[in-house]
Amino acid sequence: MTIPGTVRAAEPQMNLLHGRASDLGGGLIVNRLLPQRARRMVGPWCFLDLIGPVRFDAGKGVDVAPHPHIGLQTVTWLREGELLHKDSLGSWQRIEPGQLNLMTAGAGIAHSEESPPDRGDCMLGAQFWVALPASSECCEPAFEHYAELPETEVDGVRIKVIMGAYDHLVSPARCHSPLLAAELSSTTEAGTRLKLDPDFEHAITVLRGSLQVAGETLAPGTLCYLGGQRDALDIALAPDSCGIVLGGMPFAEPVKIWWNFVAHREQTIRSALDDWNAGRRFLAVPGYAGESLKAPEWPQNGRLK
Repeated sequence: MTIPGTVRAAEPQMNLLHGRASDLGGGLIVNRLLPQRARRMVGPWCFLDLIGPVRFDAGKGVDVAPHPHIGLQTVTWLREGELLHKDSLGSWQRIEPGQLNLMTAGAGIAHSEESPPDRGDCMLGAQFWVALPASSECCEPAFEHYAELPETEVDGVRIKVIMGAYDHLVSPARCHSPLLAAELSSTTEAGTRLKLDPDFEHAITVLRGSLQVAGETLAPGTLCYLGGQRDALDIALAPDSCGIVLGGMPFAEPVKIWWNFVAHREQTIRSALDDWNAGRRFLAVPGYAGESLKAPEWPQNGRLK
């Protein structure tokens, strides 16, 4: 199957990538696995932060002030803890473990993320960005919340489809290009053979416990890039373990990413930056008590890579 703007997936491989710590403020340290020099994207997935596990001190929590996005979808997924999403469309949505918050930025949206007042003191999860294809890059912004998602259990491994499709299960979340995001979990030691789309390239990461993939043991804080051209993958989970499989058709050219903006052309990002700084395009986020984030200075060493 040929999709405009995509290319054939690379041959199967096993590359372990380690992330870097990034401080989002309020005691929230994330492990950023994408993008990095060795691997900028996996299919359309262009950003991956592992959140926690973190235990907040009394009176502390997540407080990410309003900031803009273009050209992407944000996928928020929690195993522990709660978050409150607010955006410039007027959305006001609490997310809890096993639920999906999906925000499509398109031509432009602003949002904030906070710990709700009645939240617990622990958090574990992930946030992913999906780069929109050029045909959808300037679509209307949107927000979706799904309290329930399709899931099945195979050989003791629970498979929950966050986005895209796995076997006969199809997530209701809106996709703009062929992709997969699925959570794998088990309370006991278990193993199974995953069915994969050979047109996709895939990667897998661990949120809790450990996973064994093709004889390689994976721990939290790593991303295992698997390449493409696989129709199956043997995987084993240690007791009380959880991981996420990402997949999708590779873009012909990596997108450009700067700050919170994703685009296929640098000028699109420059225009979004100018609009944010001038108070254009991006509406206010209702209900957030505080100032919006200020954009960093544009790189002085030339054009974006």
